Amino acid sequence: MTTGPQQRLEKFRLSGGSIREIDPQSETEIDLVASRMHQTLIDVLGEEKGGSMYTTEWLRQRVLWHLDSKNTQAKIFLTSNQNGGITGHAIARIERAEDGTKFGYFSTVFVEAKSRRQGIANALLLQVEQWFVENQMPKSVYNTAETNTKLIDLFKEHGYKITDAQSEMVQLTKEIPLTESTSQS
Repeated sequence: MTTGPQQRLEKFRLSGGSIREIDPQSETEIDLVASRMHQTLIDVLGEEKGGSMYTTEWLRQRVLWHLDSKNTQAKIFLTSNQNGGITGHAIARIERAEDGTKFGYFSTVFVEAKSRRQGIANALLLQVEQWFVENQMPKSVYNTAETNTKLIDLFKEHGYKITDAQSEMVQLTKEIPLTESTSQS
């Protein structure tokens, strides 16, 4: 039986799952997100390519870069289970296109292996989209490897379309309709 985004969100909530922003003062949370960024590369690109792409320290500095408002406008969201264990994360930021227009950029999403198929990635995607709406972003963009079919399928289910494909990567884009309440704020 296939479940849609709303059923998966309900499953996530009923399981006691919650979403919050990362604690920027927590070295443990920063290190965890950096290590899971590394794991994402390995999961998607394989040990040889993904494992050697970035050092752990570079990834840690990248997490810190996202947390510094002098660098970018970004959020790092964490999901927790009912026991408080961190089960996943998503990193999102506001970017500018070459023509100067802003858009929401969904940088990364990760769910620990034992917590997959519980609606966590779905909940993170919806949380990031909500933040983009709050910031009046006209579209959301996500890049991933063309082999990352489960995540590509999830994004497509949420209305994303492949808008570019090159060098074994695809770009998924979704136009975000701004409601009157968001366009006037």
